[in-house]
Amino acid sequence: MKKYNRFMSSALLVMSVIAMGAPAISADAKELKVSNQSCERNCLLDQAKQFNESILAKTTKKLPLAVDVQIRENTKAIALTDSKWMNIKRILSGGTFTDPIKGNVIEHVAAETLDGKSVYVGTRLKIVNRKITEVEINFDDSPKVKLKNIVPYDPLFNTLVAPEDRSTREQLEQIITRYFQGLTDHKPVEADYDPRCDRFHSGERVTHNARNGIEESGEVGCYESNLGQKPWGPASEIRIALIDADRGIVIAYSILHYSNTTKKMQINEVFKIIGGKIRMIDNIGLMQDEILTSGFIN
Repeated sequence: MKKYNRFMSSALLVMSVIAMGAPAISADAKELKVSNQSCERNCLLDQAKQFNESILAKTTKKLPLAVDVQIRENTKAIALTDSKWMNIKRILSGGTFTDPIKGNVIEHVAAETLDGKSVYVGTRLKIVNRKITEVEINFDDSPKVKLKNIVPYDPLFNTLVAPEDRSTREQLEQIITRYFQGLTDHKPVEADYDPRCDRFHSGERVTHNARNGIEESGEVGCYESNLGQKPWGPASEIRIALIDADRGIVIAYSILHYSNTTKKMQINEVFKIIGGKIRMIDNIGLMQDEILTSGFIN
């Protein structure tokens, strides 16, 4: 009887704890648990390496594509075998970034095509249970691609940020959220920018460079370039696809609208943030007709 009473007391204690409710698990924590079971940083880097090797070999047979994989290039739904990636002869340089929490690995690579053209390509792979569920490609093969600033790829992007200059995931997300608000209302927050910040568009430096051939206000820095009346804005379908707090990296996507044309630009931007300030931006974007959606709103 004493054993029975002790058992019942323990059972009642457990039931009372359950009734009180366990602490809530944040969405990020749940996502981290799932993603970590699927693919850590090295696993994500291996996925990107395998993708590149397969594409350069002109085959997709060995890629772990999910049955319902979504593939888009410059916002258009395609079959991977129809991608402009298939015209690439060799990769010249690039940077690869990972976020095990979101399950994304994203790379920016400078490459040469089979006919000798210089191109700049951003590729995002979404990995779930070690399967590729999404492929998002930004392929710039326009004459505006400039290799001089992306070959080699700037090592600053993959350099670890000193602990005292490191921001949390939440802080990094807030900085980039304000950045995109500045693209819309042209009232950027000066404190978010390092005065030395430079923005590159497919290898062309468009800040602190008056003769850049892309933006008229190129003689100013990142903060000033978004300040005041501009032909661009608002930005829509803003997605923060990757955060790496150790390296101070945020990668975000958006569709940028323009007041002087019906064309829109889907942009893919890599941000380097040190000490809570944007230090460098690597941008890939093409002006296009008939952009309705990126296809990856969520």
